Amino acid sequence: MIKRFVGAILACVLAVTCVAACSGRGDEGNVVKPEDPIDEPVTINFWGWGDLAEQENYQTLVNQFMAEEGNENITVLYRGMSSSTYMTTLRASARNLPELFYMPDYDFLEWVSSGLLKDVSAYVTEEELSQLWPQAVDEYYYNAGTATLGQSEGASLYGLPKDLGPFTLVYNKTLLDRKIEEKGLDAEEIYATYLNPEVPMTWDQFRTLLKSLVTDKNNDGTPDDSIYGISHYEIETAVYSNNANFFNEDASEQRITDPNFIEALQFVADLTLEDHVMVPAALQSETDGFTRFLNSGCIFSFMGPWDCAQFWGFDIAFESNILPVPYNGDNPDAMSTAWVGSMGYCVSAKASSMQTAAAMRLAKYLCTNEDAQRKFYELGQQVPNIVSMAKDEYVNDTQGLLEGKDPVDRSVWVDTIDGFSEDDKIGGKVRPRYYTYSSGWYDDFLMYIDDQGLWTGVKTAEQICNAYESTFQSTLDEMIANLG
Repeated sequence: MIKRFVGAILACVLAVTCVAACSGRGDEGNVVKPEDPIDEPVTINFWGWGDLAEQENYQTLVNQFMAEEGNENITVLYRGMSSSTYMTTLRASARNLPELFYMPDYDFLEWVSSGLLKDVSAYVTEEELSQLWPQAVDEYYYNAGTATLGQSEGASLYGLPKDLGPFTLVYNKTLLDRKIEEKGLDAEEIYATYLNPEVPMTWDQFRTLLKSLVTDKNNDGTPDDSIYGISHYEIETAVYSNNANFFNEDASEQRITDPNFIEALQFVADLTLEDHVMVPAALQSETDGFTRFLNSGCIFSFMGPWDCAQFWGFDIAFESNILPVPYNGDNPDAMSTAWVGSMGYCVSAKASSMQTAAAMRLAKYLCTNEDAQRKFYELGQQVPNIVSMAKDEYVNDTQGLLEGKDPVDRSVWVDTIDGFSEDDKIGGKVRPRYYTYSSGWYDDFLMYIDDQGLWTGVKTAEQICNAYESTFQSTLDEMIANLG
C-alpha cells in the first residue's frame, strides 16, 4: 500500500510537469534533424547508470562521438550513476531533465504517458530501424490515443533502444569440472546431456544435475563444502518457462492463481526446500547471488551480456559459459524463456529543437552506428543492436575482438533474443513490469511471498497465490485507472 501511495503522489508530480513540458516546446515547429549541420555550439546532458566498467565504456563512446567529423560543435556532458540511485535522481529532476537519458523498459509506460518524453519519430527512418532487433524497436512505441504500448496505427516512437539484455543461465566451468571429478561422474555424458547450448534442459534434468553435483551432508540444507548448485532462480524466468504469466495480455486480470504460475513458483522454492541445491533465503540476503557466483560459492547463476565487462575487468579465476534457461518438460506448451531486459535512449520533451537534434544524433550513434556497436561488444557491454552484426560477426567473432574471452557460447544470447521457431524452443520475453503503469507491484509481490514463508516452507505457493489474488487484482485495477 505504501509503494502504491508513493506512486500516486509521483503521478501527480509528473502530471504537473507534463503541463509544463507540453506547453514549453517553443521551437517545436522548427525541427532540426540529426543529419542537418550543427554550426553553432550546443551542449547536451546525457545520464545513464551502470557499474564503473559500464560508465567507463560510455564515456569512451561519448568521447569517440564528439571527436567524429561534424560533431565538433556538440558538447556532451555524460553523468553515470549506480543503478540503485539512478531512477531516484531522475524522478527528482522531472521538472529539469537532461536532454538524453536512459529509460528502463519497466518505467517507460509511466513516463511516456505523463508527457515527459519527446516523440522522436521524425528523427529516424524506417531503413535505420529495420536493421535493429524488432522487439527492441517495438518496446519504445506508444499510442497516446489508446494508451497502449507497441507499434500500432497512430503510435509514435519515444526512444531508441539502448540494448536487449537476455538474462540466461551461467556456470562456473572450472568449478563444475572439479565437482564432476570429485563425484566420479561422466564428464562427457554430462556435457552432452545437460550442457548443450542449443538444447535447453528441462526442470527435472536441471534438478538431477544439481543434486548429482552437490551433497547435502547433514540433511539440513547445507552442502558438504559450502558450495551450492545455484545462487538463486529468476522468478520471471521460471514463470515464463512454464507458459505462465502474472496477468493477461493487457495487464487487466491477474494470473497468479493459474496452476502453471503456482507450479513455477513452487519449483523455485523446492530447489532449496526439497533438493537443498540453492542458497537458502537467509544466506541470499547476506550476499547477492552474482557476487557469490563470482567468488565460486555456487556452480550456476544468471548472467546478462553487460556482465562481461565486469568479468573481463577483474581477474576472475575461473572459466565460465552460458546456457539456455531450463523449462518444464512436463508441460507441452512450455519453452525455455529467459527474461529480456532493455533500456531506451529517451529525449526530454522540454529539449529545444537544436538540443533534440544533437541528442538524437548521439542516440543514433550509440544505437545504430556499426563502429559504436562493435566497440560496445568488444568492451563487453551488450549484444549488438544490429541484427546482422549480432548473428554473424558477434557470434562467430569474425573480427577477432573476443578471442579468449568468455562466454564461448554467445549464440545463446542471440538465440534468446531471436525468439522461437518451429524447431527452436529457446527464446525470451520482456519483463512483466514493462506492461504496467508502475513497477512497484513486483517488489510488493516478492515481499509478500517472502513474508508468508514460501522460501522456508511455512506456506506453499498455492496457498500464498490464492491469498494474494484479490490484492494483486486491486493493484492492477489501480494502475489501469492511473494510466487512464
